[in-house]
Amino acid sequence: MTPFRPEIVSPAGTPEKLKTAFHFGADAVYLGLKKYSMRAAAGNFDTDEVEWAVKYAHERGRRVYVTVNAMPDDDDLEGIESALKTLGSLGVDAVVAGDASVLALARREAPGTPIHLSTQLSVTNREAARFWFEQGVECIIVARELSVEKLGSLVRSVPGRIEAFVHGAVCIAYSGRCLLSLYWAGSHRNPQKGACAQACRWQYRDLGDTRRLARPARLLEDEKGTHFFDAKDLWALPLLDRMVEAGVHGWKIEGRNRSELYVGLTTDVYRTARDLIVETGAEAFRSERDRLMAELERLTSRGYSTHFLEGGEPGKEAYNPGGSYATYGDRFIGKVVRKDSNGLVVQLKSPVEPDDNLIIRDRGMLQEAVELAWVRLEGGGEVREGRPGDCVVLPGAFAAEPGALVLRPA
Repeated sequence: MTPFRPEIVSPAGTPEKLKTAFHFGADAVYLGLKKYSMRAAAGNFDTDEVEWAVKYAHERGRRVYVTVNAMPDDDDLEGIESALKTLGSLGVDAVVAGDASVLALARREAPGTPIHLSTQLSVTNREAARFWFEQGVECIIVARELSVEKLGSLVRSVPGRIEAFVHGAVCIAYSGRCLLSLYWAGSHRNPQKGACAQACRWQYRDLGDTRRLARPARLLEDEKGTHFFDAKDLWALPLLDRMVEAGVHGWKIEGRNRSELYVGLTTDVYRTARDLIVETGAEAFRSERDRLMAELERLTSRGYSTHFLEGGEPGKEAYNPGGSYATYGDRFIGKVVRKDSNGLVVQLKSPVEPDDNLIIRDRGMLQEAVELAWVRLEGGGEVREGRPGDCVVLPGAFAAEPGALVLRPA
């Protein structure tokens, strides 16, 4: 009997991030069009790029899910109808619908294309799930307010696939239905149109409510101010053995706006953890869990919480009362584009100089350290600094392959 193997679904904000996700072990990626996506700043894909993405994925036995999950109004429907017809003709593996109108249009305009239901619909119970499956949905990406126990109960109660977020930013709202940005930043930053200004992360110096003078707001403040909505990122990593036991079909990683380094490392960590659990057993995973958690902790200064996954309500440990910044401890330097007998050719994203200490990071948790004695351009001589866009040679024998990422540790 083949062991149950959850699908790793990684973010692909751009074609390069798609390549990185697949290189590091994603079974599927989700991406957005230039319009109608909840991540308007991600770069996203035009029609030709979607066609390329589907071909690239299918040649490798992988899948492409296209999100159409911005909240539409009547003025959007004609364009969405046309987009869905095109997606159906391109053979995408699923459309991720964020609204009932998108579901209805997808059934009509792309009848052979599977439909996944976005977390925007906030499914939290079996009756809602059954309703959507009866409408022709094949997979439901459930709300992030469910515990592992409730996820398992839902999986056992419904006839279709259940996918859950396991990593990334969370909303201070019911899985995406937040209006803070709209009210406080204006209609041009409407979060339901993909342009969230992340008002939950702003600094607030005053929170007065003249209607409730007898019930003052209790706020935590430090030298950086008061940040009472700033949630830590979600990670399910500490609980993945329980996620497998619960039978959750898909593990989704948030982050189409984030870097290739983020996409590669999170995909690799969750793929490694899943394979340990499925192929070796939960005990093998538990013995490696601290190492895997330490790898993710290199990525963000926001910190992590399991939020609702352990049951109950998130406590103070789930938030950053002093505020956080989406900065990364390790600097993304570039990507390995070629390998030959002389070493690795790296296309730079950030500058490098002689005596820099770098790490080459490849799938399977592979890490190889490099100290640059000099910076040598491919097909050229030594330079005092390698600049973004340059291709530089790292001489030596390496296990890493093209597609590996290069970083400068913090």
